[in-house]
Amino acid sequence: MSQGRLFGLLCLLLERGRMTAGELAEHFEVSVRTIYRDVDALSAAGVPVYAAPGRNGGVALLEGCTLHRAAFTEAEQRQLLTALRGLALEAGPGTAETLSKLSALFRRSEPDWLRVELSRWGSDSRNDARFEAVKDAILSRRELSFLYLSASGPAARRRVYPARLVFKGRAWYLQALCLEREDYRTFKLTRMLELEAGEPFDLSLAPPPMENGWTGDIPVVSVRLRFSPSFAYRVYDEFDEGCVTRRADGSLEVSVSFPEDPWLYGYLLSFGLGVEVLEPAVLRRRLARLAERTADHHQNPDTGCQDMCAMMEASHTQEESVMNQTFCQSCGMPMDDPALRGTERDGTPSPHYCKYCYQNGAFLGEMTMEQMIDFCAPMTVQANPGMTEEQAKAQMRRFFPMLLRWRK
Repeated sequence: MSQGRLFGLLCLLLERGRMTAGELAEHFEVSVRTIYRDVDALSAAGVPVYAAPGRNGGVALLEGCTLHRAAFTEAEQRQLLTALRGLALEAGPGTAETLSKLSALFRRSEPDWLRVELSRWGSDSRNDARFEAVKDAILSRRELSFLYLSASGPAARRRVYPARLVFKGRAWYLQALCLEREDYRTFKLTRMLELEAGEPFDLSLAPPPMENGWTGDIPVVSVRLRFSPSFAYRVYDEFDEGCVTRRADGSLEVSVSFPEDPWLYGYLLSFGLGVEVLEPAVLRRRLARLAERTADHHQNPDTGCQDMCAMMEASHTQEESVMNQTFCQSCGMPMDDPALRGTERDGTPSPHYCKYCYQNGAFLGEMTMEQMIDFCAPMTVQANPGMTEEQAKAQMRRFFPMLLRWRK
């Protein structure tokens, strides 16, 4: 009989309440008969556990049952007290009292060697209030409404079911189910204004993990950058060491994924001449054009920042239209009709590709970009009377390199 399984069974019942013997057997990968033997062993040891027969029966603990402090090893006690002490400022009011009670329960007091402060330099009580409002909405399962300052568009009112707070990359984020988009989205707390709690909701939420800069609103692009040795301090401040390769000349190459939105261009420009975009080529070209316009803007004092923004928007109209999800990112076909979307491996609609290019998580046949252009040109001519096939191909050769499938 496994002592570890007995303790695991006890913890599981404390966490979930009543469970059937079949559910417990599946969880521990043993037979139902073994689970009943474990229940008998726990009961003989004085644990108030029982098994009730019948349709609504199962295995459960008597109400009010708790773990004795001896259930925690010395190392586990130390880890628990250290974690609570380290996050005392962020965990909210009452933390000091909880820490005092646990210290008394375990009859130990850990040294005050760790302190985590997640607030920004120069922050004030408004940031704390925002954090508390979001936390309360998550725990009370209430709808949340706020004005969001997105980097990829104008400020807009958003209504969400809040699910999880995540601290990542020096900032707090809220993962939530957006009621307008009917999908999970990630919101940066510092950009959330005018928070209002709404009606309670009863829905189980399971947002995806925040990996590789996922935001849910915009595509993520893989970027390869080369930094000057003089910017090594910022490189190691802002990127994981595993992403960094030091070259013989002292320069540093970084391979990382970013959401492609206006924030990315501003971030790269903050390095000035200390960074070079190696890949993708389309990002390199866009950054060069933006740098040229920035130089023109500062050399011409009569050009206001609003005029500058208008110039940038006009010059990027075609590229930005590609980045919204109305075009197949393989053949360029408009996908306004949801029935035209391809499918991912799990059967869900593809956000990027049409059904003629992509099914079950894979492209329908290997081809080069030029072969795709040759295939699409006759249909483009047919849809645009007066256009020659060469004109169609020339247009697609400018357009296709900006599509996700053909970026280099």
